Amino acid sequence: MPLKHDLKYHLYSRWFGKPTWNAAYIFERCVKTLKPGDTVIDAGANLGEVTEAMAATGATVHAFEPDPYAFDHLQKRVGHLRNVHLYQKALSDKTGLVRLYRAKSFSEDPDLWSQSSSLFADKSNVTTDGAIDVEQISILEFVRSIDQPIRIMKIDVEGAEVPILEAIMSSGLMDRIDRIFAETHEKKIPQLAERTRQIRNASKARWPGRINLDWH
Repeated sequence: MPLKHDLKYHLYSRWFGKPTWNAAYIFERCVKTLKPGDTVIDAGANLGEVTEAMAATGATVHAFEPDPYAFDHLQKRVGHLRNVHLYQKALSDKTGLVRLYRAKSFSEDPDLWSQSSSLFADKSNVTTDGAIDVEQISILEFVRSIDQPIRIMKIDVEGAEVPILEAIMSSGLMDRIDRIFAETHEKKIPQLAERTRQIRNASKARWPGRINLDWH
């Protein structure tokens, strides 16, 4: 980004910016530092916009997307790239078979509403009608299996960010992850509000600047 644009961003952000704007800016800056040989994880890849951007750097991208509709589009978009590994699986704290609940408006615009699919039936904008079974993999098992440091982990998994982050933070796995960017969903899943608050407090105390919970 040119210096004048960079300065303009910081001045505008300082007075008018939202936390999500700052998170997006920091995320983009981190992606620009990626290079071949780096490893990143895209949890909740949806249609592949972020996966594609990270893959363009030459980094190895592990992208997870459990919704069959979104995964099909993801595969068409980036499946041909040699540095992208796709998994039609949910990512959470445990391995097994789980239910995936789609948005109430999914059939009206699948491209838009596929991003709302969740493992939490009480998420305010999903329905139990037409729920599907999907495979789920443990974040701990996966990171340990690839045996590589993770430069960036982006998490947008409609509530499952809570068990993922809890597992990472309690296991010592942060020693292998440079930066995490996550979107939280406690407004749509009130039962996660207290757990999300605890995660936010712990991340600020123990890993300041390394876990950003304002990504959107």
